Amino acid sequence: MPDWAVPRPRITKLIAEGTQRCPLTIVTGPPGAGKTMALALWAAAEPGTVAWISMDDFDNQPGAFWSYAVAALGRSGVALPAGLSAASRRRASGHMFLLQLASVLAAQSPPVSLVVDDLHVLTKLTVLTELDFILRNAQPGLRMVVSSRVDPLLPLHRYRLAGELTEIRASDLAFSTVEARLLLAQHGSALSADSLGRLMRRTEGWAAGLRLAAMSMDGCSDPDQFVKELITEDSALTGYLVEEVLKGAPPQVREVLLTTSILEHVNAEAASELTGDERAGAILPAMARANAFVQPTGYGWYRYHTLFAEVLRLKLRREYADRVATVHRRAARWYERNGMLTAAVQHATQAGDWQLAATVVIDALAISEIIEPRSSPSLADEFRCMPRGEAWAGPQPYLVA
Repeated sequence: MPDWAVPRPRITKLIAEGTQRCPLTIVTGPPGAGKTMALALWAAAEPGTVAWISMDDFDNQPGAFWSYAVAALGRSGVALPAGLSAASRRRASGHMFLLQLASVLAAQSPPVSLVVDDLHVLTKLTVLTELDFILRNAQPGLRMVVSSRVDPLLPLHRYRLAGELTEIRASDLAFSTVEARLLLAQHGSALSADSLGRLMRRTEGWAAGLRLAAMSMDGCSDPDQFVKELITEDSALTGYLVEEVLKGAPPQVREVLLTTSILEHVNAEAASELTGDERAGAILPAMARANAFVQPTGYGWYRYHTLFAEVLRLKLRREYADRVATVHRRAARWYERNGMLTAAVQHATQAGDWQLAATVVIDALAISEIIEPRSSPSLADEFRCMPRGEAWAGPQPYLVA
């Protein structure tokens, strides 16, 4: 374990209880959620036998995967027949190899825990089918613990219905304020209570965000001011999110992310309106399933992780400055059509379209004339208070608020 690692007993307990109850435990979250470190902390405290393999793109073949798996099991102390390792590389025996491996693992007492880190890189159906076969046929001697950026392509529904699956999600992995303070202290950084609260609101407990912030604060003369200016063009956090999340996104996904980042919440209709692409709405559920810092909030609405949204808006302003006003104008018109007049005015003013903002307010005034007045002043009520005959000269303080 690295010296900066922060003990997280609650996460270690979740994984330990999962392995005791179920043959399969999955730990899922976006890049930098702390999946690998959480598993490493658990493995370091686990009294039983643990075998560990870390996946990369070159392991997406049966021969490569099973060669590493057999080597890891042997290194952990599992007694394997002499010919099993050669068979894993040769693949000549096929099904017989799987039967022999399952038989050996089923006899393990106490069970061995096999950690497969970054399982999302395994996409070949052959490998995943064989992995499922081993897991089903090596009970009660095998416990499998996997980390993945997305739900692994295993028949999770079957394990879930059978009560044989433990699921640990990004929300579980998120750092608490106490854990965040410990992490900062491990890096020699300290923040006031207000600044720590601000950092937690913006990072939402995202492990990589907190650690990168802590590393960047090293030697900083004013850490509290640093937190206020967390996302800049050349910051480590911006670079991480661009490289790990945005850079590898297909062009259509990148377009939807950048264009809709101006919204606090987005649904399929709003995404299609802002991008001009009717297919844009279908991308949102796929991004949410991929844990790409897109979170469903219910009833078809989604929101972006706070820091990710800030980076997207920064990239939108830098790369497509000429489109920003147009996108805000489209948002204003969409909100107006859907009766969300305050949001419509906000986006109209951000577009610099004072005429549109005035039109929305006048519409609100007209609507207020035919409904029962509210106890508190509405947007139209405040607009009505302007002296008659006064020309519209842009957003007034009460209108912006």
